[in-house]
Amino acid sequence: MRGPTCIRLALLAAILALAGCGSSFDLPTESTNRAIPPDGSYQMIATWPGMTGVGDLLLTQGTGSQLFLLFNTGGSGTAPRGSVVEYSRTLGSPIGPPFAGLFNPVALCAGGDGAANRLNRVFVLDQGDTCLARRNPVSGTCDTTGRFGLRITQIQYYWYVREFDLLGNPIGAFTDTSLAFVNGIAGDAQGGVYVSGLAIILKPTDDPRLTDRTFEFRVYRYLRGPRSNGTPDPNISGASWHRDPDYEAPQGPGIGGVIDPRGLHWSAVTGPSLFVADLGNFRAEKISDGTVDLGGAYYYDTRDPGFDGGPAFTEPLDVTADLQGFFYVADASGSVHRFSNEPRAYVQRVDVERDAFGDPLGRPVAVAADGDFVYVADQDRGRVIRYRRRA
Repeated sequence: MRGPTCIRLALLAAILALAGCGSSFDLPTESTNRAIPPDGSYQMIATWPGMTGVGDLLLTQGTGSQLFLLFNTGGSGTAPRGSVVEYSRTLGSPIGPPFAGLFNPVALCAGGDGAANRLNRVFVLDQGDTCLARRNPVSGTCDTTGRFGLRITQIQYYWYVREFDLLGNPIGAFTDTSLAFVNGIAGDAQGGVYVSGLAIILKPTDDPRLTDRTFEFRVYRYLRGPRSNGTPDPNISGASWHRDPDYEAPQGPGIGGVIDPRGLHWSAVTGPSLFVADLGNFRAEKISDGTVDLGGAYYYDTRDPGFDGGPAFTEPLDVTADLQGFFYVADASGSVHRFSNEPRAYVQRVDVERDAFGDPLGRPVAVAADGDFVYVADQDRGRVIRYRRRA
């Protein structure tokens, strides 16, 4: 065969020869012409490098879906430590400016505005800086010099839930001073927001005048407006929100309990219900979202006998669900897995194929899915990998 095809083959052979002599050769990051065997497995179709500090993904689902990436490179002081940007779902390039007003973002989710019963908001969990927030005015740091009690002196550096519209325009923000540290966030279509973290718990003692102050893991739900008696929540600072006193996921190993909960995802398709990446219990679990009582048999964790053949998680950090009722778990030890909600079953590993640079997943910290596509944030390699399920 002669002509342009031969020329292209000769050029490709020359490039490969150079790569074998020690030159760097970046493999293609999008595969569009590979044969797709009809086995239902996942094909790696794109690898987006240069994603240093990627920490979370949000893929809004359904018609006109959008992809948002969260980056956090750490730091100290009062300078911003991260950003959230909308990206093209197919090209891996930013298509909008960074969200305004973020300080230390760690997680994001879609949620509702409380009126339309649809997911038309983006919520960003800004972890803040506990030391800055509790800075001792005498010493200038977070210590107890001068018998300082480590109270909050700079509320602007505490953690916040920050609300945006789908174009990234800021709407409002709130924090809860009864929650000491936060990790994960989810939003529901009714306008509620769920936050996972370490709560400040006051327990009674033998002396009725005294309480013991301790810390326990919780998932709390926050609702818009004042409390049911019409008064504001005294622990809430910022916009008009209150913590739902009738809902929490307490610390514990049973279904509905959590130990070091990380990623959260609310799903209307499977319940409605809340999925939790439960790091301390080495599992992902499906629990009540506090809006509808589905009955105890509807809730489970991934160590349930129905998931025979599934992996033993060592570091589950994120969980998501798609509109078909499947849910996905990112285990930061190096894998991403797909499960069926009904029937309850383990389905498959997503990352069977290596990325476009020939590497397995290093530290997958976030997963997003919709239909046949799955996006994974590999924090160690600074990459986002896009997979497509074969027919």
